[in-house]
Amino acid sequence: MSDFNNNADKTTHFEIVNNPDIQLFLNDCKYLIEPTGEEAKEVASLFSKVSIEDENLPNYIIAIDGSSYESSINDNLPFTRVGYVKIGNILIQRDKFNDIGKEKFVDPFKVAEIEKQNSSTIFAFPSSNMQYKGQSNIRDGFRLALDNYMHMYRSEERDYKTSLRSTLFELAKYRKKTEISSDNQYIMLHSCPSCKTENIPVYNIEEQQICPKCGNPIYPTDCLRIWENVEDGISNQSALTRFTNVIEHIFVVHFIRDIINRSPNSFVETLSNIAFFIDGALAIYGNPAWVHGAIQKFLYETNEIMKKNGKCPISIIGNIRNNEVVNYFKYIDTEIPTETILCLSDEIRNKYVNFNKTPSSSTFGNETYYGQDFIYKSKSGKLVVFNIPYPFKDKTDLKIFIKEKSKSSNYKNLNKAILLLEEFECDLYNNTVIPVALARKHTIISLKPGSKILDLLTRNSL
Repeated sequence: MSDFNNNADKTTHFEIVNNPDIQLFLNDCKYLIEPTGEEAKEVASLFSKVSIEDENLPNYIIAIDGSSYESSINDNLPFTRVGYVKIGNILIQRDKFNDIGKEKFVDPFKVAEIEKQNSSTIFAFPSSNMQYKGQSNIRDGFRLALDNYMHMYRSEERDYKTSLRSTLFELAKYRKKTEISSDNQYIMLHSCPSCKTENIPVYNIEEQQICPKCGNPIYPTDCLRIWENVEDGISNQSALTRFTNVIEHIFVVHFIRDIINRSPNSFVETLSNIAFFIDGALAIYGNPAWVHGAIQKFLYETNEIMKKNGKCPISIIGNIRNNEVVNYFKYIDTEIPTETILCLSDEIRNKYVNFNKTPSSSTFGNETYYGQDFIYKSKSGKLVVFNIPYPFKDKTDLKIFIKEKSKSSNYKNLNKAILLLEEFECDLYNNTVIPVALARKHTIISLKPGSKILDLLTRNSL
């Protein structure tokens, strides 16, 4: 392959550039251009001044981030791979964190103590040309590994109903109403991965379940449909990315569910003293996207209980570091006054942010998002794009939802979110707050040296 590249014609790109058909194609394309000075002022004028009010903030901050990497077992066998996913959860106590900031000189040992309050969960998957536990193909091996991990990750080791997989069953209750009792929860699989038979129920039990038609194994986690992205002989990075995205959000629900189960009579007090930070938007993409709607309903019902007990909704903040919204508002950053905020409506998004400027007949993120976009300019002049959960049960009445989701007054946790963003402002990275930066530090599988270590581990183990 390297010889082929070395001998390639170095003038080929001129033929592409000078090809009249390519020129016609490019002329017919629309793309995002840098906003003009007038447009920048126009959009900046849409921001509202924030009157930040002091209030009690949660003392416990849980930040969640994930990363994935695919490792080849040998340089001569580049398409024989193992996939890794690492999910990091870091706990920060605000009182201890703020005490460090009061000192004239920061004590590195105290910072290290804070960083010790983290845990990581590692998932390993068979990827291309890799057989796992005697499974007949890569896809079935991937499915088995995924189900095993989610079944064995438990809050209580001997109770399978405290597992990540059981949290998936909890979310499945919100996908469709069912008359089956909570003791006999089931998930309806879209189809059997082996024979494509549709609508097969799988139950929250420890025994192996099989497809009633073909007799092949089926797993509760098949409902995430990650397996549809798994192929043999090619990279399965897309499947790893999809899993990383969805499992981060399932972890949030898992922690909330665990707190409720451990203290059913006092969980409102505990949850009111916790804030969750997630790296990225409050959204789930691809085949597992249905989970976003289930999370929205789960949070709505839980927050209704919080409200009845005189508490604010659970604080969940999606810290968005890079997407089209971040990129657009970077262009007009200098025009935006400090301590102002914008609740990004579909109208503003379609008029300014979307590259094609074409209004949608639906609403942005209808199939993926369970949180609203906000853009905030801090006291120090930092621009932060973040999400907080929609305060609505669902998006059934789309016209009302589109109107109400764009009203800042509907988000009771907005003031709290701004206070937390101000308190945890990070100078080290743009568009990132400290909890997410720390979680990312302990999670990211960097190209060097992290990925090299995984390569060595993979090759030595196999």
